[in-house]
Amino acid sequence: MPLGAGLAFADRYKDNGRVTFTYFGDGAANQGQVYEAFNMAALWKLPVIFVIENNQYAMGTAQKRSTSTEEIHKRGEAFGIPGELVDGMNVLAVKEAGEKAVAHCRAGNGPYILEVKTYRYRGHSMSDPAKYRSKDEVQKMRAEHDPIEQVKMRLIEAKQATEDDLKAVDKEIRDIVAKAADFAQNDPLLDESELYTDITL
Repeated sequence: MPLGAGLAFADRYKDNGRVTFTYFGDGAANQGQVYEAFNMAALWKLPVIFVIENNQYAMGTAQKRSTSTEEIHKRGEAFGIPGELVDGMNVLAVKEAGEKAVAHCRAGNGPYILEVKTYRYRGHSMSDPAKYRSKDEVQKMRAEHDPIEQVKMRLIEAKQATEDDLKAVDKEIRDIVAKAADFAQNDPLLDESELYTDITL
């Protein structure tokens, strides 16, 4: 969060019209550095959007057990930073909220907070078996709120794509990912001189 505020400070200094998005989770929202960044961003009216990716479990602790308030997007009120809760499982809602936040920053109004309520289907890392929630809960979220499935439904209902169109897109994406994984695992390492490619010393 402080790094994001710093990048936004550089943009404000250069007056280049850019806006920085800085992302952190619901667990990190309880750290002191967040509020230091909020304070500086508000003080200097920095063009930064603080995006709280609220998966409701941080690394493995339910939000209700670790956070004193459900409405994390309101944490900026003490600094005069407006915030908004967004359905992170709805692609169009996230796009709309992002555009609104960018317009706010570009108008010179300072920072904005988006709490994007989302859900992860797996553990926080490979070593996390995610036993702090039931399989039924995960399956219900996947069945009723999966963002990719929602978009597919909308496209088909609006007759903007057919099932076959979407299957072709899915196959194309799987092929790209498979090629990238194969390249990462099997191609030889680059020469050490590549460490400095596109780096200005």
